Order: sequence, then structure tokens, then C-alpha cells
Amino acid sequence: MFSTSLLKQKFFWLITISILGISAVQYFFSDTPDLQEIDRELYYFPIFVAAMRYGMRGTMIALAAVYFVYIPFIVHTWKGSIEHQSARILDLIFYFMFAFGAGYLADRDRRIRAELERNRLIISLGRITSAIVHDLKNPLISMIGLLERLSKGKGDCMTYIPVILKDAYRMKRIVDDVLDFARPVKLNREECSLASVIRQAVEMCREKAEKAGIRIGTDLADIQTSADSFLLERALINVISNAIEASSRGSEVDISLRRDDDSALIAVRDHGSGMDQETIDHCFEPYFSRKKGGNGLGLPITKRIIEAHGGQVEIRQPKSGGTLFKIFLPV
Repeated sequence: MFSTSLLKQKFFWLITISILGISAVQYFFSDTPDLQEIDRELYYFPIFVAAMRYGMRGTMIALAAVYFVYIPFIVHTWKGSIEHQSARILDLIFYFMFAFGAGYLADRDRRIRAELERNRLIISLGRITSAIVHDLKNPLISMIGLLERLSKGKGDCMTYIPVILKDAYRMKRIVDDVLDFARPVKLNREECSLASVIRQAVEMCREKAEKAGIRIGTDLADIQTSADSFLLERALINVISNAIEASSRGSEVDISLRRDDDSALIAVRDHGSGMDQETIDHCFEPYFSRKKGGNGLGLPITKRIIEAHGGQVEIRQPKSGGTLFKIFLPV
């Protein structure tokens, strides 16, 4: 892909060559009236390109360049009659009117788009801030209530302290998720076994699965790759945890690892009720969550980690039910 500076340079040369080329035709075919009529109209093209790409300032510079080469041509072909040159003089006026109008509209369009982008950013920040405050508010209210009772000599410390710690850890997890999503993903790559990383993620979710009455089945090939095993494990924990929560008691979450051409394919499938289309379309957006108590950052963080490894994430809805989560990683 071209960089912005390269694109700007290309447009600059397009405008310059257009003006010089049109002017060259003007001078070489000054005795051909029909061709002169066409050439005068062609000057609108570089002016229009300058307006669309550079706004009013660029348009005025392009207009000055057109005047710089066209006015000497008018003088060079002057035949002593103002009537003979009136069309060319009117062209100079029309060039200015067109350049001013095109530059004004281009600048106004840029201002409108910039304002819309600022408004979109403010709305997004407001939505994110509201979600963070909402997630922190409930455990904070619970902690304050319990601490106030303890400060008045009411209640039992040994009963309240585990509850306060649980809420404190919940708040810490929310803050950690927000920080992880906000900062860029930095990988510490090393040669590792993907099967070992998956097994470690499964073990981290084992207790949650047992409490929910969910079995976890694995079918893992032996595939080595260069990856950040810590971040990759965290991404897999998010996916496996979601699969456990989506499953009904007594069902199974199936996890497989196999080669798929030049990639490793990690598939995590639950046998729950599946996702509706809206959830599939928005599940990777931050703070979109249909789960009670979810903060909507787990899957967006997972997607960022996988893409930082050069991989991609897909969600499928098998006809037999449930949700199939596919992770492709280069090997």
C-alpha cells in the first residue's frame, strides 16, 4: 500500500504534468482554433484534482500555475483586438470562479468529515466510559457497604473479607482488561508447542468447567511455531471460557488443533444455543456483550492478540448447533 506522502507526491506530479501538457498543446497548435477550444476546457481537470486532494490552498496554487502558463500564451497570440481574445480572458475569470468554488466545497467537506469524526470519537469515548463506570460501580458499592458495616462493628470480618476480596479482584480484572485493550500488543516470541499452550489454557479453565458441569475434549496435533505463549494462552482462555459459559450443563466443549495448509487451525466448539447474527457481527467490538456481568473486552483482546501474531479469527454457526470459533496462526 502507498503511504500518504507518496500519494500526495503522485497527485502533485499529476497536476503539474497535466498543466504543462495542456500548455504544450496550446503553444504547438496555436493556429488550430478547434483544438484551442478543447484545450481551454482541459485546464479545469488539474484545478479540480488540486481541490479534491489539497483543498483551497492547493487549488489556488494550481490556479496560479495555470495563469503562469496561460497568460503568456494569450499575450503571445494577441492580435490587437479585445474581441478576439475575449473568450480567453473570460476563461481566466471562469478558472478563478471554479477554483474558488471547488476549493471552498472541498475544505467544507473536510471540516464536516472532521467534525463527524470528532463526534463519533466523543460518542465512542462516552460509551466506553459509561461501560467502565457501570462495571466498576457494582463491586465498589458492595465493598463500600460491607466496609461501612464493619466500621460500625456490625457483621463478621471472616465472612465479609472474602466477599470484599472477590469484588476487589473483579475490579482489578476490569482495569487490567481496559489497559490491555488500550495499549498496543507487544509480542515476546519464542519457539513453543501450540498443543502445550492449549493444554495450559484448558487447565486454567478446568475449575470453571467442572462447576458448570461441562466436559472439555481435546484432539491436538503436535505443531511448533514462534509465538508469545503467555498472550496466546490468554487469548485461548477467553475463547474457552466463553464456550463454557455458552454451553448447557452436561454438554462438551471440543478443542482441536491441526495443520491447515501453511497455518495451524485451533477450533473451539461449544454445543450451546449459538449466537444470533447481531452478536456475530458485533462480538469483536469493545464493550459489546450479551452476557450478564461481561465487560465486552474478552473477544476484542483475543482478536488483537491473534492478529498481532499474523493470524485471523473466524466464527461459524454449525448446522448441528452451537458455535465454532476458529483461530488461524501461521507456522
